[in-house]
This record gives sequence, structure tokens and C-alpha cells, in this order.
Amino acid sequence: MNTPAQRFKGWSASDLAATDCWIFKASAELAHTSGSALQGWCQPVIDELRHGMGVAFIRGLGCLDESPLRRLYLSIGSCIGTVEDTYGALYDVTDTGESHLEKAIPISQTKADTSVHTDSSRLETHPRWVGLVCIRQAPVGGGSRLTSVVAVHDHLNKVHPELLSRLKRSFHRDVVTPGVTDREAAIEKNVFPIFTEANDGPTLRYMRYWIEKGHERIGKPLESMDTDAFNALDEALSNPKFRHDFAMIPGDILFIDNHKVAHDREAYEDDPTAPRLMARLWLNAH
Repeated sequence: MNTPAQRFKGWSASDLAATDCWIFKASAELAHTSGSALQGWCQPVIDELRHGMGVAFIRGLGCLDESPLRRLYLSIGSCIGTVEDTYGALYDVTDTGESHLEKAIPISQTKADTSVHTDSSRLETHPRWVGLVCIRQAPVGGGSRLTSVVAVHDHLNKVHPELLSRLKRSFHRDVVTPGVTDREAAIEKNVFPIFTEANDGPTLRYMRYWIEKGHERIGKPLESMDTDAFNALDEALSNPKFRHDFAMIPGDILFIDNHKVAHDREAYEDDPTAPRLMARLWLNAH
């Protein structure tokens, strides 16, 4: 007889700020660790991602140069899950100088505010964990934000149950995956709910901009109640009660459960001589 999965824990911003169980200290020596020793070091990180807050923040690696930092980051990620390489194993998050409002590119390639969201608007690609390593930070802005999906779901269930039901309907998403030729046909097939109920509790798949653009491109307007539901969801995701804001500095590594924790990056201004640079990692369960 199968034992039901335990419901994932929801948390508030004050909950996350009040504990350091999700913060892990590392040193440069970790870069020389591999195999079972590295797996052993990573086990508390994995446990926190799977059974704790769904967030793991590794600090103390700012002394590493970029190449060994990238290698260590990828090695830690490979202990957590299987690398999803839709955009390559390590995907550089940096401003290309273009706008997602004018060209079909991920918002991660701009310096705009991303809004609180989960990664991947493509039906077939739904990484369980998302990693981010800071190589260079912006001199102004670019802060990180995290929100518990479970806490927001439960809040909406109490205050806006009718709108939460709306968010469990399926919506089209725009498609910006490299190699897509017939974009409209791809959008027609790229349809799924915002909230679904998994064995371990509610799961979120959401970036509002791509939903609105997807429906616009295929000529299927959203209804007013859809907009109301998105507004309620956005308000809850960005509510200071739920959203924890913090900054990453060079050498910091962040992993989150992409099904249970939504995230955001505030807009930023770059130093042209040393542009902000992060590297993202998508991981699926082993």
C-alpha cells in the first residue's frame, strides 16, 4: 500500500526571515570535493529542498573565480537532480540590451522586473528545481524575491475561492523556446492550468505576461474574471506578508523548488564595464 505524500509546507516572509535552516555555509575547499563526499555535503541541502522550505541558499564561495564556481555549482546541482538542458546546462542570465516587449525572448535576457513567477512556460518542460549562481551583481537593483506557492494558494482559498477555481482552468502560453517555427500552432498546443493539485500539495505554473501574449497572438481574448484572478494572484504573490526579499552577492548559490516556490528579480541598472551576470540551472527529479 502506497503512503500518501506529505503536503508541502507553506511559509510566510517572516517565517523565512526567522530561520536559517535554508542557509548553508560553504568554503573554497568544497570546490575540490567530488563523488560521495560532495553528495554527503549536499544531503542537508537536498533535504531542505524536498522536505523543508523548498529553498536552499549556499553562501561563502565569493573567493572562487568564475570557472571553478560554475563547475562547483553544476556539480552541486547534479547531486540534487538531473540537468534539464533545454537552454543548455548553465544558462547565463544577463541583459542582452533587447526588450521582451518587442522580441520573443525570455525576460531573463533583459534587465526588466520579471514579476513573481515560476520558470518555464512550455508545457513539456517543467523543472522541479531551479538554481541561480551570482557571478556579478548589478550596482543598482536586481534583488531576489521568493514566495511560497502553498501559502498563497491557501490564502486565495480563504479570501477568493471563486478566483482560485478560475486559476485551475487551462490557459495558453506564448512560446519563446529556441527552434520553434510555427509559433501560433505551438501556442494552441501550449495550454495548461496555473494551479494544479499534486500529491504533495498545490503546484504553480505562472508568468502572467506569457499567458496574456499567448491568448493575444491566437485571438482568444481572456475574460474579465481571468483578469480578476490574475490580479488577485499577483497581489498575493507580491504581498510583503508572503514575499521574502533579499540580495545575492558574488559566490552565492540559490536553489528553489520551482513547483512550490515562486520567484522574482527586480529591475536593475548595469555597470557597462561589468554587467550583471547570473547562471541558471534547471533540474528534474532523478
